[in-house]
Amino acid sequence: MFHGWAQPAPPPPPAGGGNRQPQLARIHAVKIGYLTDKMRLTPEQSEKFWPLYNQYEDELTAARKNFRQKYKGADKKDENVSRQIIDDHLDLQQQALELKRKYKDRFLQVITANQLTELYKAEQEFHKMLLHRLKQHRDRRNRWD
Repeated sequence: MFHGWAQPAPPPPPAGGGNRQPQLARIHAVKIGYLTDKMRLTPEQSEKFWPLYNQYEDELTAARKNFRQKYKGADKKDENVSRQIIDDHLDLQQQALELKRKYKDRFLQVITANQLTELYKAEQEFHKMLLHRLKQHRDRRNRWD
């Protein structure tokens, strides 16, 4: 259950692709509600936390997008390309960790350490839940093909 009193107006979703934008906006709004509820953010915390979280998420999204763009259309069966993908993926993971460390102190100026722990846990839960629902949706759609 989401606590409406602690839910800010949803900020714009991270930059995404054309016709998927309404779906991404809905997912983003649900994610905000889910994380707000799990972290038990007060309205005052929400006001300060969400702009900061969106900056973090934008930087992370940009790093992931750069990685995907680099290998779009690449011959992934080529051994040298595969080796480079492995190295670049490790770099991406390192970049994500560095962003997490960078924003940790910023987050802790706005929320408690317990809330930050809940954020990390809730992000993983939300990701699993989203993947499960997408798989269910795909399975239902494939049943009728």
